[in-house]
Amino acid sequence: MRQVLIFGGTSEGRMLSEYLDKRQIRHTVCVATDYGEEVMEHSGYVQIHQGRLDIPAMEALMQSGDYAVVVDATHPYATAVSANVREACKAVNMPYLRYLRDAGRASGSGKADMHPSTPISGTGAGADALITWVNSAAEAATYLETQSGNIFLTTGSKELHVFTERITEPGRLFIRVLPSASVITECRNLGMEGKQICAMQGPFSTEMNVAMLKQTKAAFLVTKDTGTTGGYPEKEQAAQQLGVRMVVIRRPEEAGLDFAALLGKLGEMLGCELAGEEACAEANETNQGERNGAAENGVATEAAGEANSGTVAADSPARSISCVGIGMGSLGTLTHDAAAAIQGAELIFGAERLLQSVDEMGILSPGQQRVTEYIGTKIQAYLAEYPQYRRIAILMSGDVGFYSGARGIQEAFAGEDVHFYCGISSVVYFASRIPTSWQDAKLLSAHGKQVNLLNSVQRYPKIIMIVSGARDVERLCAELHAAGLDQVRVTVGTNLSYPEETVTSGVPADFLSVTTKGLHIMMLENPEAKYILTPGMNDETFVRGKVPMTKEEIRILSVAKLQLTEDAVVYDVGAGTGSVSAECARLCTSGCVYAIERNPEGIALIRENAKQLKLSNLIPVEGLAPDAMEDLPVPTHAFIGGSAGNMGKIIDVLRAKNPDIRIVINTIALESISEVLGILKEREIDADIVQICASRSRTLGRYHMMTGQNPVYIISF
Repeated sequence: MRQVLIFGGTSEGRMLSEYLDKRQIRHTVCVATDYGEEVMEHSGYVQIHQGRLDIPAMEALMQSGDYAVVVDATHPYATAVSANVREACKAVNMPYLRYLRDAGRASGSGKADMHPSTPISGTGAGADALITWVNSAAEAATYLETQSGNIFLTTGSKELHVFTERITEPGRLFIRVLPSASVITECRNLGMEGKQICAMQGPFSTEMNVAMLKQTKAAFLVTKDTGTTGGYPEKEQAAQQLGVRMVVIRRPEEAGLDFAALLGKLGEMLGCELAGEEACAEANETNQGERNGAAENGVATEAAGEANSGTVAADSPARSISCVGIGMGSLGTLTHDAAAAIQGAELIFGAERLLQSVDEMGILSPGQQRVTEYIGTKIQAYLAEYPQYRRIAILMSGDVGFYSGARGIQEAFAGEDVHFYCGISSVVYFASRIPTSWQDAKLLSAHGKQVNLLNSVQRYPKIIMIVSGARDVERLCAELHAAGLDQVRVTVGTNLSYPEETVTSGVPADFLSVTTKGLHIMMLENPEAKYILTPGMNDETFVRGKVPMTKEEIRILSVAKLQLTEDAVVYDVGAGTGSVSAECARLCTSGCVYAIERNPEGIALIRENAKQLKLSNLIPVEGLAPDAMEDLPVPTHAFIGGSAGNMGKIIDVLRAKNPDIRIVINTIALESISEVLGILKEREIDADIVQICASRSRTLGRYHMMTGQNPVYIISF
């Protein structure tokens, strides 16, 4: 069977395509815009050709396939396009059929059919008393210039320039357009501000139209006579309810085929039966669905004051969720793609501060519903209650990939069509304001979480850190100052991208009292920082007293056997002076080490060594294991240097807290190794055992002699 070539971009074109697709009739649909392609159904029986075509391009397309007929299903007001299609068909001798939607009313009939310069009084019957008919957009604009009050345009973006050129007060204009980035840009280029642009896809219920007319305080609604499919009745009903005058542009064309007649003609040309009562009933059902989808499912708006729950029609478009990073919160740091995603949404979620930010940017439309919520599971629950929303935007501060709640959105909507739009993170913006590079900085967050600042600042020469506010800045700088790290240079950014933005530099002592309010970010630069990859501090580094200490060579091997991770939670049982604890704490900058020691003198030494080495993640725990471990966080690693006869109980408690824990034990006495081997055998634990004896040199006159240290057993499992 030969194919059909459809020039569409309208609901009629989509309806015809869906009808042919169900009957497995191959066809091509031409649409002018990417949005027109987006809303089309895709299958094996339809090809979509996107892009504007001139007459030669139309001729080439008609000759490129086995087409039996061209159907012109373009908008009734797209007279230039229809003329080009007819001329191209004539040039290549291709049959042409015009498919035209029904008119919404007798265009321009009755008492309302008057010249726009003639005021219409309330003497007419019903809604006609509030309708002014005109022949063109220019005629409508000329009439409206003589009137006062806001104007709500539903005629699309192509003729917006006609109104902006003729209306001397552009602030009176509000326009509803498709949610396409190019369309929104076109409106902005014509001087329309964000608050004047409502970017949404129809159909629109009477209630939605009422809400938008109220929100814009419109005295006039400008529309074309778009017929039932184009939502004319719902516009008329809304205007009548509110007493808003409609300015209606007459249809330039009336000749064409309705759906049943069109199918009859197509059936003749394709040699198949398409027309009949069934086809007409299906067309009417689809057309009614296009008109009433929004009315039945209750699209909610802020202006309406409530959200109406409902079900989703079977042919409704798939739900699309956009997770949008809004950058620093000002229009200048919002990407064009992010702005388009927000403007194209029916429903917007976000924290109150973020919703306020995009509102102040002026990019929201009057008909958009906003909900103060940013937790993925709660948003999911809301959408389950109100399934009629199909285009959703969820706002995130900064960038969706940097300490963002976007991960929770991804998890909550796993398997759904979720699009993520990057934002300009505070780190990127802050670095540009200093200015400095950020690729060589360690990125940290103290926003609502603990951070091992002293460890990190000694390890990384440059740190950029997100903080909650001024109190965090004071607390962190006080910690640096108390530790004697006054060589660290501190730079603090406040309210980035806003008019009250500040960037200030100094030493920690300069930020012990911060008076600025709002959001803060910090950069810390330490020229003395060293990134040490391995354990092995000299024994002389530690304050020792009379408490036993694991010697350097044994520490190095024992800590290596622990196989630590940067975020490890370590128990050092029988910590002594805390030398092993200190080695672990220095390596685990994002983790924590609990040094468990029953000897008060040992606890004092552990505290002294932690202070001297500036290890804020080394925490002394006084008590006897395993009882002292009961209230501590779940460990990932444990080192046992002394057990006071409780080795079996300690191992059992550690494994109960975390069956996958990594444990290393040091023993010296033969009795101790015998005890450990018995415990491991009883619990069926397969361990790695190393016996090491290190020797150190000492000077005797002109000679160096090696002195052996006690042999030590290192057991790992």
